[in-house]
Amino acid sequence: MTEDSLRDLYCTCCHVRRAARRLTRMYESALEPSGLTAMQFAILAAIARNPSAGRVEIADLLDMDTSTLSRGMAPLMRDGLVATQGGKLRSGHLELTENGRTAFEAAVPLWQQAQQAVHKALGGAQTRELHDLLAGLPGESGVATG
Repeated sequence: MTEDSLRDLYCTCCHVRRAARRLTRMYESALEPSGLTAMQFAILAAIARNPSAGRVEIADLLDMDTSTLSRGMAPLMRDGLVATQGGKLRSGHLELTENGRTAFEAAVPLWQQAQQAVHKALGGAQTRELHDLLAGLPGESGVATG
């Protein structure tokens, strides 16, 4: 293999995954005082915005499979931040408990700090452009999801 062909292997996916890891570290660092990970914050936010949604709907909103969502929710349920109406994870609607709403609301300013850091690093116009570009990526069906 030549140097050029090796360089070609460093594809868009690699660039995006590296950027995603850096962004995740920024958000997790900002969220650290809350005790929440970026994934847990996203789950709490999705449930807060969609209070009558079930597990499948929340997984779809977050573009993850239900087993990944269940693994991410396990500590939230264990710590009493998320509950299911009817007590069944598979069929019940997800809801934030009072402690969950309190934890989420306390974490929002920390998340906003991370958002501001990203906007400062990229600039507002480039951040919006990035959002638009990412929203245009095809989903599983091959259709853009944005």
